[in-house]
Amino acid sequence: MAGPLFRELAEDISMHWPVGELFTGHPDTLKSQQKEFMRIVPAPTYDRRSHMLRLWSWFKYLFCAFFECLRTNKETILFLVSPPFLNLIAYFFKKLRRQRFVILVYDIYPNAAVNFGPLKDTGIIARLWRYINRKVWENAEIVFTIGNKMAANLETMFDSSKTAAGKVIVIPNWANTDWIKPLAKEKNEFAKKYDQIGKLTVMYSGNLGQTHDISTILKAARELKGNDSIRFMIIGEGAKKSIVEQAKSEDDLNNLTVLGFQPETVLPYSLATADIAVITLDKGSEGLSVPSKTYYSMASGAALIALCEEDSEVALTIRKHDCGFVIKPGDTDAMVKAILELLGDEEKLKRYQTNSRQAAERFYSRKNTGQYIEALGNIKLLQ
Repeated sequence: MAGPLFRELAEDISMHWPVGELFTGHPDTLKSQQKEFMRIVPAPTYDRRSHMLRLWSWFKYLFCAFFECLRTNKETILFLVSPPFLNLIAYFFKKLRRQRFVILVYDIYPNAAVNFGPLKDTGIIARLWRYINRKVWENAEIVFTIGNKMAANLETMFDSSKTAAGKVIVIPNWANTDWIKPLAKEKNEFAKKYDQIGKLTVMYSGNLGQTHDISTILKAARELKGNDSIRFMIIGEGAKKSIVEQAKSEDDLNNLTVLGFQPETVLPYSLATADIAVITLDKGSEGLSVPSKTYYSMASGAALIALCEEDSEVALTIRKHDCGFVIKPGDTDAMVKAILELLGDEEKLKRYQTNSRQAAERFYSRKNTGQYIEALGNIKLLQ
């Protein structure tokens, strides 16, 4: 989801301060129509199939982004997000020609790579990475992030008072609620195509990475295999895709539909098929990331089941808006119980779905880009 999100942010900023330029490898963004107020410049795409391929993708983008920034003049404001090493470019041009930059932190590295990947917390790579982060962030005009817990975590990692903003600015992610919205299954060709009419659809849509608790979803599907009223859908790609396909085959999960990533044009229909959307955030991810799929699922009017810790940003969101269940990762029994409860209590299901959609419209819509525009204007970065 970060591709569409950042494109929408780039478009809205560029409408206020044209002409903007978006350097991206997101496939659907590259297919989108060029705007008079914002140029889309093709970049290497992101390969998430393994840690090594991700690393290679980051370095390819880093190399190309360096030369893309080199051709800009020093008055151009750089607005950076992932991949992680991209920060080095901003720091280089700040020191070389005093070029100003802002950073949006979607995920906190190296912490995420330490908790779920190959890095050791006290290893030289992690320590060097943290040192670079601190130097870069303290030279930024603004450091943005997407959750309060993430902001609190970041504040311990560098001195935010050295930035022009004086603190880490928190702006939640969003979904375009005019584009992603509820749609009755009877009018939804995607739901018809995959035989979801008259069924309670439990959907996971997103990355199937190492930090995502997919096994609990698969175990729940196995437990509920005999209930003909319930269907599971897992849509996405990643390191755990093979586990999903293996479980479907070996356990004969005829109640589970497995699909790859859908084209962006299909998202309004695929997401709207879900009666219940599953959000996963493994233990150790609290304060490091906030799944943007949360807001897309809320915009589609789905009730949520979050497999996450009680003190995570997702859990706080669900409790605040009364739109679903918070279940500890690995607790299959609780997940099965929640699904059966919503199957048998239509009024509760509808309440959660309505609350999801209303919260998305009020707090997590594209209007949130206005908060970025305001923050940039407040420190006179863009006039």
